Amino acid sequence: MGDQSSGKSSVLEALSGVPFPRGLGLITRCPVRLVMRRAQDKKWSAIASITTSPHTIVAKTPQELTAIILRLTDTLTANGSGFSTDTINVQLTSPDSPDLTLVDLPGIIRTTTSGQDAEMINNINELIDSYLRETRTIILAVVPSNQDVATVDILERAHVVDPRGERTIGILTKPDLIGPGNEEEVLAVLNNVRKPLKLGFVMVKNRSQSQIQQGLSHKSAIEHEDSFFKSHPTFSRLDQRLLGISNLTLLLSKVLVSRIQEQLAPMKRQVETMLSKIRGDIRALSSYGTAASASERQKLLVTLTQEFVRHLNDCVRGEYRDRLIVCNPNLRLYTRALVIFRELQLGVMSTAPCFRLSDFVTNLARQMESLRGRELPGFMSAQSFYMFIQEYIDAWRPPARMAAAQMRALASEVVRELLQAIAVSYPILRESLNEVASSILEESENQALQLLEGLVVREKDPFTINEFLQAHINKLRYDRFELAVDSSFHGRSNESGGTGSWQATKEHIGASLRSWYRSAHGVSSSANAEDMSAILEAYWTLASKRFIDSSCMCLDDRILGTLCTKLQEKCYQFVHNERKLEGFFTEDATLVAKRSRLEKNRNQLIAANTAMANIQMTRKVCRTSGQLSS
Repeated sequence: MGDQSSGKSSVLEALSGVPFPRGLGLITRCPVRLVMRRAQDKKWSAIASITTSPHTIVAKTPQELTAIILRLTDTLTANGSGFSTDTINVQLTSPDSPDLTLVDLPGIIRTTTSGQDAEMINNINELIDSYLRETRTIILAVVPSNQDVATVDILERAHVVDPRGERTIGILTKPDLIGPGNEEEVLAVLNNVRKPLKLGFVMVKNRSQSQIQQGLSHKSAIEHEDSFFKSHPTFSRLDQRLLGISNLTLLLSKVLVSRIQEQLAPMKRQVETMLSKIRGDIRALSSYGTAASASERQKLLVTLTQEFVRHLNDCVRGEYRDRLIVCNPNLRLYTRALVIFRELQLGVMSTAPCFRLSDFVTNLARQMESLRGRELPGFMSAQSFYMFIQEYIDAWRPPARMAAAQMRALASEVVRELLQAIAVSYPILRESLNEVASSILEESENQALQLLEGLVVREKDPFTINEFLQAHINKLRYDRFELAVDSSFHGRSNESGGTGSWQATKEHIGASLRSWYRSAHGVSSSANAEDMSAILEAYWTLASKRFIDSSCMCLDDRILGTLCTKLQEKCYQFVHNERKLEGFFTEDATLVAKRSRLEKNRNQLIAANTAMANIQMTRKVCRTSGQLSS
């Protein structure tokens, strides 16, 4: 990391031997991750790719790799901004490569030039800060030697996230540009006096642009660098471990080994966590395999059908034993169906007339008078009761029909999600079974609606042998009597402050109750309406509870109860349809590719976990041996 044109890419080139693109201005326009591995028995080779694409490009020479990096950079920054957060990944193997992983980031810029996006500064700063905050990152702060370290931006940023300088290495570049008389200041920096870092500073001299144009090789450049420092009047007196790309490589290797040793245990835990997650992802994408022959396809369909129906039956019955259902609340069908049942109950109860309100009784009396026929005074017309109760029961249809539609939608959703989990690799099979389920549920809903309509019609013809009706009517009448008694005592207590003789009180209460009885039980329209109201309320309460229970049982039986059996029957009909079977088990190409990537990552993590376990074991053996020898 460092300022624009500070020599970052040149350092990366010196470490890797790859002539990374460099020059004036913003050359590095996106992160470049370089993974170097030494292999004595292999020739130089490199593979380049970008994080957003599975495609790779092979480079046979360093020059080819340079061209590939430039081409990929142009591809990533073709949006016009001139910058991208997508990473170019390079895997380099050669006999001379150190075992290091380095990331080249765009240089820090403070002002934009012509053709650059004004947001670029913020985007680059955010990218650099994201790498700086990563506690496992070793910060290579690249600083030109002719620049005052007290004013270097990258050193200040590194100090914020690494105040003790435990993971920051200062790299001084361009020593040939140091002005006369400034050598002592540079020496103070190299000796870790001016800007102390725990890991210290190293000075390097990379190939200049003219040397590149002249064809100076990487090996010759290292020799030229060594000669420069040994012959320099000031730097030749320094500890040579502070100078040169070779010493920088050695320092980086030592720091890497030390960091690995420090972070080995937490890294192993992290790898095991990642491995567990990837294994879970692979299980989620698990396939029952491809089926090449007709018999294999038949067997596979039966297997999948049995698995699907078994889980669906658990969902329908509310028996949540399998991990698939336990971990996914959306699949708990019966639990969600209970919500629909409660909504149906609330919907029906909300249609209840206000039987006890005076306005209701008054209006009821008026209606009863308008319907009077040949019945004698004091007698109520049964026909009036039938007419009134039928009107109230008609209001039950909408909540019942709504519940049926909701139940069908819920069952369809659960079937779809369950198929997605069980037959994730077979999109054609999922679609076909979803269509079958939709057809079954449509038919089941229609049957349920017919039964619900039958329940409404049946309830409109009042009937019961339930003693609740009489008990409820008696209770309503007694409630009215109690209210009249309370009113009598209340009226007396308000007279003359509640004082007076017992005889006067008795007369007052008696008169009040007699008046109430004549009004409530006399031969009058209001008295008839009071009784009719009590009877209507009692029967409505009884019938509504019966209707709610019957409706819920109907929905449970007709929509949920037969779903598994019908689906299984329909699925088994496909067993002998070879044309459909062949289409069912064509795996989704995207999922196949995703599974392949996950399996590759899994294998890499397993290898990493094994390697770290071996290192831990080796260190343990070494410590034990040391203890024994001492």
